[in-house]
Amino acid sequence: MKLLVFSDLHGEEAALESLQRIAPDFDHVLICGDISRSVSFAEDVLKAFPTAFIIPGNWDSEQVNTVLASSRQWLHGKRVKLGKSLSIAGFGYSPPTPFGTFGELSEQDILSGMAKLKMDSNTLLMLHCPPKGHFDQGMLGRHIGSESILKMIKENKPLAAFFGHAHEHEGTAKLGQTTLVKLPPANSMRACSVVLAEHKISQNFVRHGKSSDLPCNKKLSVEFISL
Repeated sequence: MKLLVFSDLHGEEAALESLQRIAPDFDHVLICGDISRSVSFAEDVLKAFPTAFIIPGNWDSEQVNTVLASSRQWLHGKRVKLGKSLSIAGFGYSPPTPFGTFGELSEQDILSGMAKLKMDSNTLLMLHCPPKGHFDQGMLGRHIGSESILKMIKENKPLAAFFGHAHEHEGTAKLGQTTLVKLPPANSMRACSVVLAEHKISQNFVRHGKSSDLPCNKKLSVEFISL
């Protein structure tokens, strides 16, 4: 199974066109928030990826949230089966930011909302915000991740968690049994390709035609691709 995963389009038309061109090569598309503040752009995203799973970011407008939430692609606060043995669960938004964006929740709301999701070691978790302390340090040195997301990952041990939000970072790490995948911002013409094969994985990052091999673990294959 091959997944195209991205976050933080931020209304960038060229990035949308590039992603749409490569999407047919994948079995599923996962969109992890901060899509647009424009309803028309959000509608274009829904048309471009009619079977995608979508969660909201903090930056998406109220009107865009309404449009996305009315679509079949909306996965915020939901869990669905993905193949025979895997499931995928989604939880968007972020804790409060200095910018007062629409999609901001208190840590308690994040905790109570995620507690309703059924997650286990066979779950792929779609997030917008990083767990606290992991790929979450902003330009001013402030950690913008969520303590509640960190707690829920530690307790539920999903197979992998995908997230964006902090544009300054990308990469993978382990949090207990969970593989964390920090997505690069899609508006910079980057995304993530994930290959799942019987829960086995190797990791390879690719940018501008160059690659660097990372240590293999046994569950997920992650490859960054340049669009």
